[in-house]
Amino acid sequence: MSTAPDGGQPLPEFDREDPGSGGGGRPRRLDGAIESVLVEPVGRLVERAVPERLTRATPVLDEFNAQLERTRQLLAGDIDEAAERALAKLGINDQVEQRIAAQMAAAGPLASPARFPEAHRLVVRGLEVLDREGSRDPRVPNLGPVSVVAAFLLETVASYIVKAYAQDVVNQMRKLYTRRESQSAAGTPERMMLARARLEMDRLTTGFSGGGLGIFALVFGGVLVPVIASVGRSLVRVPLSDKPVLLGGFAGLFVLSLLISWILLQGAAIAHRRSALIMKQPLEALWETIGHCGDTPKDDSVLYATYAVILTALVWLVLPALAALVYFLL
Repeated sequence: MSTAPDGGQPLPEFDREDPGSGGGGRPRRLDGAIESVLVEPVGRLVERAVPERLTRATPVLDEFNAQLERTRQLLAGDIDEAAERALAKLGINDQVEQRIAAQMAAAGPLASPARFPEAHRLVVRGLEVLDREGSRDPRVPNLGPVSVVAAFLLETVASYIVKAYAQDVVNQMRKLYTRRESQSAAGTPERMMLARARLEMDRLTTGFSGGGLGIFALVFGGVLVPVIASVGRSLVRVPLSDKPVLLGGFAGLFVLSLLISWILLQGAAIAHRRSALIMKQPLEALWETIGHCGDTPKDDSVLYATYAVILTALVWLVLPALAALVYFLL
C-alpha cells in the first residue's frame, strides 16, 4: 500500500502510477492486465478466472479450451495440417478400429478353403428346407371353426417373414461371393470355388424372390379392407346419440386389433424359431470358413413382434380412452 498524494487513504498497488510515465501514466498493474489480454491465449484466461479444482472437475471447460486452441491453429498456421490433427482426435473407437485392422490383415479371400464347399452346400440345403417347412402347419389353439382361419393367417405372416429372410440370405451370399472372387488371384482354387458358388447363387436368386410386401399386403388387404369398409359404412349410418351402438363398434374394433396383434406376434415367433433352427448353425459355419465378413443375416421377426407389442399397447390405452370420451361428451 502507498499514501495518496493528498494525505488521504493509501492507494492500492493496482492504482499506483508508473514513475516513468511523468505522473500522468497508467497504473503499472493495469498495463500488465492489458498486455495479458492481448498476448495470452483465451484458454489461459479461462484457467485464471476459474479455480483449479473447478477446472479439473469440469471437462466442458477443457473441451472449450481445446476447441479454442484448434481454432487458433487453423487461423495461424497450415489449415489442412491443423484440420487433419483435429479430425484425428475425433471419432475414436478402439473396437471398431481393431476389427477393421483384422479384416484388412486377412491373408486370403477364404479363411478355410478346404471347408468352404461343404459349408456352402449345407447352407443351400438349409435354404431349401426353410422354403418348404419354414411356415407350414403352425400350431394354433382349439378355436373351433375359427382355427382354420387363424392357421391360415399365421402361416401367411410366417411365410412372408421366412421368404423375405431367405431372399436376404441368398442376396448376401451372392454379394459376398462376388467380392471375394474379385479378391482372389487368377487361376487359384479359391477363385474357381467362389466363381462356381456365385454362379449357383445367381441361379437360385429367382427361386427365392417371393418374399416381399406384395403377397403379404394382398392377403391381409383382401381380408381386412372389406371388413373395415363394412364397419365404416355401418358406423356412418349410426347417429352419434346412439351410445350403445357406438360402444359396441369400439368393442368390435378393440377385439379386431387384439386379433391382428396376436397374429403378428405368433407368426413372427414361428418364423423366428424355424429360421434359427434351420439356418443359424449352417450360416455361422459358412461365415467362419469365409472369414472376416461381418454378422450373419438375421430375419425380421423381431421387427414384427415390436409392431405387435406397439399395436397391443395402443389398443389397451387409446381405444378405451376414446370410447370413454365419446360416451361422456356426446
